[in-house]
Amino acid sequence: MYCTKCGVALDDAVRYCSQCGAATGNAPAPAPAPYRPLVRPFEGRKVAGVCLGLANYWGIDPVLVRVMFVALAVFPALPAIIPYIVCWVIMPNEQRQIAGSTVPSQA
Repeated sequence: MYCTKCGVALDDAVRYCSQCGAATGNAPAPAPAPYRPLVRPFEGRKVAGVCLGLANYWGIDPVLVRVMFVALAVFPALPAIIPYIVCWVIMPNEQRQIAGSTVPSQA
């Protein structure tokens, strides 16, 4: 087998080229992204946990989502308030772990 980038001869079992570091066909596939449920967490929420839940689901900083909601609620005549309320109603609360069992929150 030969490296597709630099042309160095390689053994069939190698995963990366020793000369340039390029991956060969034997390189392991990247791990899939972890599943993140769309829930409203209890830890770190400010009002209802909608912005924190969306930020956790998208994998971004919660402050960015909060600033986006505030900016959309203030500047172009309140378009973010209705989606926030809809998400508040639709998104489930995070399950709490109590003594080995999951218990939904009363809040």
